[in-house]
Amino acid sequence: MIVGIDLGTTHCVVAFAEPEGAPTLFAIPQLVSDGREGAPRLLPSFLYAPLAAEGADGPFALRDGESTWLVGTFAQARGAEAAGRLVSSSKSWLSYPRVDRRAPILPWRLAGDPQEDEHLRDVAQISPVTAASLLLRHIQRAWDAAHPDAPLAQQRVVLTVPASFDAVARELTVTAARAVGLDVRLLEEPQAAFYDLMRRGGDAALRHALGDGEEGMVLVCDVGGGTTDLSLVRVSRRAGEVEVERVAVGRHLLLGGDNMDLALAHLCERRLVPEGERLDEVRFAQLVARCRTAKEELLAPDAPDERPIALAGRGSQLVGGTLRTQLTRDEVEQVALEGFFPEVAADEPVKTVTRAGLVAFGLPYERDVAVTRHLAAFLQRHPDERPTALLLNGGVFQAPELAARVAAVVASWTEGACRLLEAPEPLASVALGAAAYGLALAGKGRRITGGSPHSYYLGLRGEGDRGICVLPKGAVEGQPHRSDEHPLAVTVGRKVRFELFAGDDLDVVGALVATGPLERQAPLVTTLADWGTGEREAAVVLEAEVSAIGTLELALVEAQADKPRRFALAFDLRAAEGPATGGHDEASAAARYGQRLDEARAAVEAIFGKTTCKTVPAREVKGLLRKLEKLFGPRASWDATLSRTLFDAVMRHFKRRRTSAEHERMFWMLAGFCLRPGVGHPRDDERVQSLGKLLSQGLAHREEPRSWQQFWIAWRRVAAGLDQAIQTELRDLVDPFLAPAEAGLRPNKAFKNDQRWEMLELGTSLERVAAERRGELGGWIVERTWTERDPRLWAGLGRVGAREPVYGSTHHVVAARTIERWMDHLLRERWAEIPTAPRAAIAMCRVTGDRARDVAPATRDEVHKRLADLGFDEATIRPIHEHVELDDRDRAEIYGEALPVGLTLKA
Repeated sequence: MIVGIDLGTTHCVVAFAEPEGAPTLFAIPQLVSDGREGAPRLLPSFLYAPLAAEGADGPFALRDGESTWLVGTFAQARGAEAAGRLVSSSKSWLSYPRVDRRAPILPWRLAGDPQEDEHLRDVAQISPVTAASLLLRHIQRAWDAAHPDAPLAQQRVVLTVPASFDAVARELTVTAARAVGLDVRLLEEPQAAFYDLMRRGGDAALRHALGDGEEGMVLVCDVGGGTTDLSLVRVSRRAGEVEVERVAVGRHLLLGGDNMDLALAHLCERRLVPEGERLDEVRFAQLVARCRTAKEELLAPDAPDERPIALAGRGSQLVGGTLRTQLTRDEVEQVALEGFFPEVAADEPVKTVTRAGLVAFGLPYERDVAVTRHLAAFLQRHPDERPTALLLNGGVFQAPELAARVAAVVASWTEGACRLLEAPEPLASVALGAAAYGLALAGKGRRITGGSPHSYYLGLRGEGDRGICVLPKGAVEGQPHRSDEHPLAVTVGRKVRFELFAGDDLDVVGALVATGPLERQAPLVTTLADWGTGEREAAVVLEAEVSAIGTLELALVEAQADKPRRFALAFDLRAAEGPATGGHDEASAAARYGQRLDEARAAVEAIFGKTTCKTVPAREVKGLLRKLEKLFGPRASWDATLSRTLFDAVMRHFKRRRTSAEHERMFWMLAGFCLRPGVGHPRDDERVQSLGKLLSQGLAHREEPRSWQQFWIAWRRVAAGLDQAIQTELRDLVDPFLAPAEAGLRPNKAFKNDQRWEMLELGTSLERVAAERRGELGGWIVERTWTERDPRLWAGLGRVGAREPVYGSTHHVVAARTIERWMDHLLRERWAEIPTAPRAAIAMCRVTGDRARDVAPATRDEVHKRLADLGFDEATIRPIHEHVELDDRDRAEIYGEALPVGLTLKA
């Protein structure tokens, strides 16, 4: 049997087909209200952590470790009342690279006052991948109960994904399916909608798409709850046969029904609370849920004129604290039609919108919410593909007015030549089409061709911003592509890392292109086993293909070997920033610096070498840095390749760093400086891991303050490369020296407290430590400011309370309500007497668009006024009112020094 699953942002839908039958929808049993079961054909994609009396031990409860979840209609309804217990839009989180998608971050919330979140203490968070697997597990249970002789794991399962999902999001989707024992094949959702069109209309539908010509171009516009997915499908007649090919895919747009709900919630919020105030994130989430229900009712045929919106009070205000307003049909249509589907010209560009009014709950929704402008921009990128037919899909187009508006806008661009194709089931067509695709794979229907939606490229070090095409756009499934004419030199026995890009051009394998216009993907990593050849490097070629299940597979294959070995490349989801290739640093540095590099290695050997380290005079140890600067110039000018090569030279002698206090200080000074910031260059993760093994050993010469200073500075410099475990270990070491006496923390006696300021700077730079502990450190700093006036305290508070992390995941950011308490204290200070106060305030009040992270508008307004009174220019103040991405200057300021030349961290 063939089973098609639409794992949607708002709803999941399942369809199935016998080999000789037609696709049919599968009704999915679920809790539809408290204690009542039902089997509607839609399964709302919401997970709710129930209380004991709400079915926590019932037949629909799903266990994940120590947590229990309910899925479906009741979960959505109950979660609207208790938003902090609800996981929604998990599919959108699955495609968001700025968070660790395998970490437990949902329901999305940030650590704040434990007393305020006491009612959520029993809610264990889960990862976006786990959320997807729980939705699939519910479907699997329901299917297996209805088909005990044909369990889901034994069927041919087609799972749909947005066409714009990148390679990582596709792979994570497959990972979620495999977690419940399902082997799936992926299908792009717009293609699934087109398969359903062919299923329903057959050749007549294709003739309608063709019109009077021999070729037609169908624009598929799929607007669901979380994404807008755009594709172009060519229908052509060749020798009497009709062929169908997907020729273009739009970029990933987090834009859909969720954004409309947010827009309506912002509209209602202005009526519910006094000007300058806002609802907390829990009540705002409740308001969004109310607006979602109201929107669906008011956009339906024969809708009422208005719909009441009510929010019950919280805590002691439960009785008599209800907030009330209403939404009218005219208001909803105005927001939807003029805000999201305005009439625009075919050449109108997407607006650069910096204000974050329609962003919430951590997700980076599109800032220009006009779907029609994004649609125009998509067609502008493909000027030779003039659409002759339009297929609309997705829950948004259940509203006739919205479907009619898009049809009218596209018709105006094509002078009426674009016909609207029939789509009677916009919520179910993707699942039905997935089942139809499964039938086509079995030879029971027409296939859509198209292959890879993008061309993929590998970044090349030493070639500037250039890359080599390793997989062409349109590559068919199961066909490997090898770049034999450009073998790569990689180091054996070490992890190698490659930078991957995607683009829409039709380049051939081996083509060298500029990577600037391309979209950066997560990097790829692998380790080549030591082949026992005695060679430090080996020649390999890269092999790429679209797998049979629809994911991107890349591997390194030994070149010019009788029995070549193959090493699969995996996506490195933790380190998605910075340039990276598989080349060898020392070879590149040797080619650039020649004999000077040999002299530098000799100088390091003279200080740390096994036969010389014990006899070398202290003054020569102190002079090592001067020798290196004489060879290569001031250390601030050393590029990333030279810095890492020098780190490797020093690290080879790590055992002899303890020879003397001077050796120890010089080792940590060079190690930290040459490895800063710990990421962004090949093998940096390996280097940081090797350095991390030395942490617990501390210093041998514990009475030397200057050595401790360099020790803590080194760890601060490489902080971005440290994983959460090492960062937490560092906090365990420094916290006893930073905490107030009443905290009762006992310091490790192996570590000295002579360098508390360096410890503070280090502790506040550790962005991967749990948010609760980061907030705790901030509280200690605020407490110290009552009696100490040192500006470094406020600088540290700005780092630990920053709204936009430099390198960490956003789920480790301290909650806004905590920051507002800190800002209340900072605003009582005289900023003219504290040089670090303005920058700290900007860091803590910077706009991100995430309600859980952004401080209240009233606080930002007060900061704006204070900065303006101090004479700061508008460009400096702008980030506290508009979303502005961190730039290299911001990063350098946060790191405390410039990054190595040639190394840039990318978000």
